[in-house]
Amino acid sequence: MIERRHALADYDGPRSMPADGALCLAERLVEGAWLSVAFAGDQAPPDGMSALLGLARTDPAVGWAHSSASALVATTAPGRVLTLTQSSAEASTLGAKLDVDRVIECRAQRAWLRFTGTDARAFLDRQLGIDLHRDAFGPGRFALTRLGLIDIAVHADQNDAFDLLVARSFTVALARQIALRAQAEGRSITIDPQAD
Repeated sequence: MIERRHALADYDGPRSMPADGALCLAERLVEGAWLSVAFAGDQAPPDGMSALLGLARTDPAVGWAHSSASALVATTAPGRVLTLTQSSAEASTLGAKLDVDRVIECRAQRAWLRFTGTDARAFLDRQLGIDLHRDAFGPGRFALTRLGLIDIAVHADQNDAFDLLVARSFTVALARQIALRAQAEGRSITIDPQAD
C-alpha cells in the first residue's frame, strides 16, 4: 500500500489571508483511483464504475460526472472513466472487482482538492479557460482545462463547490496560483491540508 500523504502539506505560503474568508481550498485524501479504458469493439462491462459504487446504473456521458460524499466517477473521453474514492472500503471493493487489463491504478498520481466558498464559481470562472456560468457548467459537469500553465480537471457539484483534480506534483503550484490570484482580487482564501 502507498503511504498516505497530504499533497498540500508542502504548501509553504500563507494558509489564511485576512479579508472576507469566503474561499477555501482543501485536500481530500484519495484511498483509491483508477482510469478505466474501453477499446472500440469491446462489449460494455456488466457493471460500470458508477454501478459498482451505487451512484448510478451507468457511467456518465463524456463531460459529466457522478459523485457522492466519498467518490467521483467522471468520463474524461469516450471509453475513459476516471474514478476516485476517499473510502477505504470502496477502494477495497473496487480493487477486487476491476479487470486489471482495463484499468490503470493511479492513486499516487492525482490530488483531489475541494474549492468552496460563496463566490467560488465566479472566482474560478475568471481563472479557468472554460465558461463556468451555471447555465453552461451546471451541477454534474466535468471538464479538463488549465489554470495558468497547470492542467486540471474540474467538477461542479450540487452546492456550487468544485472538485479540482491535479497531478500530485503540481498541487502546491496550483495552491500558490489560486492564493496569488485571490490576493490580487483582494479576496481571502484558506489553504488547508486537512481533508473535509
